[in-house]
Amino acid sequence: MNNRLTLAKNIARSRHEGQMYGEFPFYLHLDQVEKLAEPYGLNAMIVCQLQSLIDDTSTELDEIFSEFGQTIAHAVSYLSCAVYEDRHHRMVKQNETLSTLEGFEESERLALVVKTCDQYVDAKASRVFFPERFAKYQSDYATFRDAVYRPGLCEKVWLDLDRLMEIGTFLGRTEHH
Repeated sequence: MNNRLTLAKNIARSRHEGQMYGEFPFYLHLDQVEKLAEPYGLNAMIVCQLQSLIDDTSTELDEIFSEFGQTIAHAVSYLSCAVYEDRHHRMVKQNETLSTLEGFEESERLALVVKTCDQYVDAKASRVFFPERFAKYQSDYATFRDAVYRPGLCEKVWLDLDRLMEIGTFLGRTEHH
C-alpha cells in the first residue's frame, strides 16, 4: 500500500475513533468508498479516507494541506460543509458547491468522483439497514444527480447508482401493494 494512502487511513481511523456507521466503526464505510474509488486513482482513494474529517472531527483543512498538498486539500474542502449541523442543510450546501465544479481541475474531479462513490455506498447500505434513510436518498436523488453528475466521469458508478435507485423504487412500490 502506498505510504500516502496508509497515512490517510491512519489519520482517518485516529480522528474518527469511536464514531459509528450504523453498527459498524466509521472507518469501514471509508474503506468501502475507497475500494469503489480505486479505479479512479490513488488520490481519489486518499480523498475517500479524508472526506469526512473537516465535518466530523476537529481536523483543520490546513492539516490536510500540510500532509497531502493542495490538490487533496481542495478536494476535501469541496466535500466539507461543517457550518451546517443537520443533514438536509449540509446536503443542500454541498450540492450547491458541487454543482459549480466543472471537473476539469484535478481537485474538482476528485471531489466529484469521491462524492459519487460515497453516495453509492451510503445508499446501498441504507437500502439494506435503514429503509427510511434509503427513501430519503431516493427522494433527493434527482437533485444530487443534477449537482454531481458529469458525462464521462465515473460512469460505471453512476450506472450502478441509477440502477440501485430504480430497483429500490420498484421494490418500494411492490411492497406497498
